[in-house]
Amino acid sequence: MTHPLEAPQRSRKYPFVHMRIADHSALDTIEGRHNCRLCNRSRKFFCYSCCVPVGELEELLPRLELPLQVDIIKHKKEIDGKSSAVHAAVLAPAHVRIHTFPDIPDYREEAGVVLIFPSATALAVPQLFARNVQLQIGDNYGLPKGHHMGTMLRRRMDEVEVKELQEEVDEPETVRRTWTLDNLPVRRAVFIDSTWNQSRGIYADARVRGLRTVVLQNRLSQFWRHQRGSPRWYLATIEAIHQFLLEVHINAWGLNTAYRGLDNLEITAGFHQLAEPLTKTAASENVGREAPYNGQYDNLLFFFAHMYDLIHKYYDHNDLIAYRRPI
Repeated sequence: MTHPLEAPQRSRKYPFVHMRIADHSALDTIEGRHNCRLCNRSRKFFCYSCCVPVGELEELLPRLELPLQVDIIKHKKEIDGKSSAVHAAVLAPAHVRIHTFPDIPDYREEAGVVLIFPSATALAVPQLFARNVQLQIGDNYGLPKGHHMGTMLRRRMDEVEVKELQEEVDEPETVRRTWTLDNLPVRRAVFIDSTWNQSRGIYADARVRGLRTVVLQNRLSQFWRHQRGSPRWYLATIEAIHQFLLEVHINAWGLNTAYRGLDNLEITAGFHQLAEPLTKTAASENVGREAPYNGQYDNLLFFFAHMYDLIHKYYDHNDLIAYRRPI
């Protein structure tokens, strides 16, 4: 059953409070390991090689339908069993596929594809929907003069401002375009699953280099293995996928005023300012595919929230924040 999560009894702010994430307590009751039905390897909850659940979990998992296709390009040095990317493929198998670089499609041959990557020409999601939004990058995203952008966004998006011009704010709702699953401006979103240093080699590949790039609104990562030297708004892959789909959905179909799942996600103020004109009153249980956002993709964080709870049960939150994995 999917329901808004309530905050456990803990002093710090719980990020997933009120999100519509299915009860994952059943994961705590699963004992031992099971063989994957495809490769016969022994796995715990799912096979990270075949991206399928194992054992009894096959009947217990929530399954998601996404509004677009998601491709994940994984660096060959990324450890499959530790990557959050596989969560998306397990939970939304009809819409997510994972490729290991350099064995990737040639995206130059497909229309409607965007790459989630902070390049020098990256767009904000509202710009994909022809909203009159201006991305204020200032002095090359705060990077030193002569440094080529396309590696990493070092400044928060509340510093790299996204401003909606006044005429768009004043525009009557009736003249705005009606979006459906069939006419979204994005048909496929490509994510890179690697450290930031590794991502530069992938981005240099001609098959992805020419794609339109998109930068997400900043939200603080809750990942427990941060990259050393990276800011807190460098998201784990599954967090980035959730954030992108959240932004796409709100710009296409609005945000349900009854949804409170954003309360503790710590997304930059610019996100809320751009979402505010798109809030709509709808039934609190309405989770239709083209209904205002009401947690439709929150279950992408099903395994992520479980691991977060498990790890924070045994380790101090501040110690985890201080830890960084190599870039």
